[in-house]
Amino acid sequence: MKKKLFVSNLDFEVTAEELRAMFETVGSTLSVVVALDRETKRSRGFAFVEMEDGEAADIAIKSLNGKAFNGRPIKVVEDRGKTSQSVGPVESTAGKKFEPLPPIQRMYLFKRKKRGDPYVLTDDLNVDYRDLPRICGYVSDRGRIHSRRMTGLCAKNQRKVSKALKRAQSLGLAQIGY
Repeated sequence: MKKKLFVSNLDFEVTAEELRAMFETVGSTLSVVVALDRETKRSRGFAFVEMEDGEAADIAIKSLNGKAFNGRPIKVVEDRGKTSQSVGPVESTAGKKFEPLPPIQRMYLFKRKKRGDPYVLTDDLNVDYRDLPRICGYVSDRGRIHSRRMTGLCAKNQRKVSKALKRAQSLGLAQIGY
């Protein structure tokens, strides 16, 4: 029965042929895949070796784990594959318990304030073209009204502010724009 091994802490200059030659001393290997970086096409420092026999794979783990290869002690373990997303301890084939971390909850770094429409919140406040400080608060530097998302106004009051701003500009009260 074939068994897949995970080899880590490899030198970045190691090729698949060198790794295959090292594992062939223990037993016959089916495949050797060295993980490469997509952009640089250089080794990422780990590889997968598939051994033909499970007993030969166990011998390879015992004899090659911690052995110096190109000046670095390599680590050879049985490949666990991709871990599941479940929370809680998971039994691996090696008998060790593996506990994955719970998925990260969405965390808001900057909580957006809900801006209420001031014309809806207070009854005595009306949109007026003569109330320049309030109308100019909804206008960008280039003379355009901010979106409803930024102003917090309802659609009806957004249109009223737009009309009031145009009227103030046409009368020469507001000098906003280009």
